[in-house]
Amino acid sequence: MNASKTASLSVFSNTFIVILKLIVGFLTGSVAVISEAIHSALDLLASLIAFISVRISGRDADRGHPYGHGKVENISGTIETLLIFVSRYLDYL
Repeated sequence: MNASKTASLSVFSNTFIVILKLIVGFLTGSVAVISEAIHSALDLLASLIAFISVRISGRDADRGHPYGHGKVENISGTIETLLIFVSRYLDYL
């Protein structure tokens, strides 16, 4: 399985988890489950960032990027790291 398919599977599964947690949280009135849905939404955001970066980094070299687009993965890794810090911060609130 290539990276693009793996990233799209991650987006699909995280979307399903967020929707399912929100449905269960609202049906049961559980603030804890809704909170977990919000936490899972951050995971969904990270998987979306990974999906986009894999698609961009897979592009061939061009005039503006003679060495390719591989650095996008480093930038997305940094953004995903910041998301981890945000989620940890939200856990303490």
